[in-house]
Amino acid sequence: MGLTPFGYTRKDVLLIGLGVTVAGVGLKSGLEFAGVDPLQAGNVVQLVLVLGLTVGWISTYIFRVSNKEMTYAQQLRDYEVKVMEKRLEGLTEAELVALMEQVEEEKRRQTSGEQVN
Repeated sequence: MGLTPFGYTRKDVLLIGLGVTVAGVGLKSGLEFAGVDPLQAGNVVQLVLVLGLTVGWISTYIFRVSNKEMTYAQQLRDYEVKVMEKRLEGLTEAELVALMEQVEEEKRRQTSGEQVN
């Protein structure tokens, strides 16, 4: 069983929710302790949490798009790999040897071409 990154299990989601709730209550209590009106403190906490979570969520989306880690892009990569595996399975031994020779020749060309430039 592979290691699931943080944030993808039910336990992780509950921990994140608990953490956000505790942070909100803590911030509100801290503001009230500092002398801010409870209604005003609640408004500030609400604004900070909503803006913070929204900006945080949008930034993760932008990060995933810029790194091409969206679901569609990953599915496309997986599909391409599976298609290539199927094609390789269908090759005869002679075709496989010829393909390997072509790959080696291409590598030699690229290496010699890079050295010339």
